[in-house]
Amino acid sequence: MDSVRFEGEELLECFQCELGFWDACYTTKTSCSHGERCYTGRGKAADILDVKTLGCVKAEECDVESTMELFFNKTIFVMTRHCCDTPFCNTAHRHLVCTLSYLIVGFFTTWLPQ
Repeated sequence: MDSVRFEGEELLECFQCELGFWDACYTTKTSCSHGERCYTGRGKAADILDVKTLGCVKAEECDVESTMELFFNKTIFVMTRHCCDTPFCNTAHRHLVCTLSYLIVGFFTTWLPQ
């Protein structure tokens, strides 16, 4: 089943990822609310770290640059959410959580002063 019916209306289903780095993003499935579309958000933090998010967003927030903040170190970055409107159109490659962990550890080992 690719969409959910809510009071006669089909709601879009999408992949969701709260925060990923490069193309490593742990995804789950989510159902959008009325008027929302699937999106893939991409941004760059500190000019070196590619950040990615997936999920549902209101249509008026599509293709608009917005300022975001990484939760663990308050790094500010600019992200653009690119939208689509078919079930699971924000396809994400599924990676194991440990792959993401290795990338994060590698990043901090390389870029933090020793």
